Amino acid sequence: MQNTENLGLRLKSILQEWHEFPLPDIVPRQVDTQPLFSSRISSVIGPRRAGKTWFCFQMMSELLGKGLPRENLLYINFEDERLHPLTGNELTLLLETHTELMNPKKDKELWCFLDEIQNVPNWSKWVRRVTDQNRNVHVVVTGSSSKLLSTEIATELRGRSVSATILPYSFHEFLIAHHSQGLKNGFNDPSLIFSPKRIEIKRIYRLYLLKGGFPGLPDEGYRDILQEYYRAMFSRDIIERFKVQNIRLFEDFLKVQISRFASLSSISNLEKEMVGLGYRLSKNTLNAYLGYAKDTFLLFEAPIYSAKVKNQLLYPRKIYGIDQGLLNAIRFSTSKDNGRILENMVYLELRRRKFDLYYSSDPKTKSECDFLIVKNRKVIQAIQVCYALESDKTKSREIRGLIDAMETYGLKQGLILTDDQHDEIKIEGKKILIQPFWFFALIPVTFSPLHQT
Repeated sequence: MQNTENLGLRLKSILQEWHEFPLPDIVPRQVDTQPLFSSRISSVIGPRRAGKTWFCFQMMSELLGKGLPRENLLYINFEDERLHPLTGNELTLLLETHTELMNPKKDKELWCFLDEIQNVPNWSKWVRRVTDQNRNVHVVVTGSSSKLLSTEIATELRGRSVSATILPYSFHEFLIAHHSQGLKNGFNDPSLIFSPKRIEIKRIYRLYLLKGGFPGLPDEGYRDILQEYYRAMFSRDIIERFKVQNIRLFEDFLKVQISRFASLSSISNLEKEMVGLGYRLSKNTLNAYLGYAKDTFLLFEAPIYSAKVKNQLLYPRKIYGIDQGLLNAIRFSTSKDNGRILENMVYLELRRRKFDLYYSSDPKTKSECDFLIVKNRKVIQAIQVCYALESDKTKSREIRGLIDAMETYGLKQGLILTDDQHDEIKIEGKKILIQPFWFFALIPVTFSPLHQT
């Protein structure tokens, strides 16, 4: 156990560094901060290196802009090696040390930003006690595991918190981070697809397609950095956190599952493939492994849309990865897979917009639709993804899958997202918009076909 006096000195040193740290210029994230400011307890979650800390800086800048004194802001990162090994005493001394050092204004709110809080034992009990005892204290916690949202936050804080999920940059955020002269604003214009600006936007889009949205990556050498991110997620966020025993088995499981991104995957098929690789394991183990990958935001799933819950549980699910750049860096394949990369990007964009996402498959016509957006248990939009509608056969297949879904769910308008094609067609009394992904990703929902159905 750390000596209390020694720990206090370490905390003072870290807090003094924070007090002297100038808040950096940031790329504003497309996340509504108002619910976070309205709550006494907030959580900011997401994968490692996605920008959770900088989102906290964004919140701090907004608070300072509203008149909060700097000394009423407290920030500490619990991955700081000077605090390790963490025992929980760090939190016990935190407010006392900050008050002694900074003398915060008592008539103002005190905002505590606690970064990577999952590293601290019994953190949720401390948060609950401090906010119960002092109505003037707000606590914002961040963490690299969705367990903060699905289990710890929901159970330990008993519904008293709100959460924001920070993923790697959307294309809109990436464009702001990489803007060049003459590309500083005006991204939300529906006429953008005809504007001369599109040339520069498409150039930056090509970069986004390759390197993905993790903030701060250089334009050269990013692949090695992304591979390091993956190794950190693998070892620190999964192996260490979940105490995985058979590391080789889990590593091969991830290789198989990641290779299936933007494709159907089921536990039964996974089991057969792993047995084919010489492993003996149960479906329960595979389910646990998949849960680990989802909890750390490495992988996501989209189920089939069905009125029967049983079908959603039994049918294969589509697997998606956290970021196209990371997939490009760690994929165990030499093929380009441009279509699947684009579909993965569409999934992430729709997820950022907080849509409930499913895929559809019609066993009678054997047609498929990549995404159904559901609101209040009703399908409000069908979206097909195709990198390029080059051949009549490809175009016919994609349109057929979309039309079948539109007929099934009573939709008059559908959308096909492509790499760089733009068109509008009418077929069988229905309208289909064909748009480049880069255009769709920049236009607010109110201008998109999602608003018109």
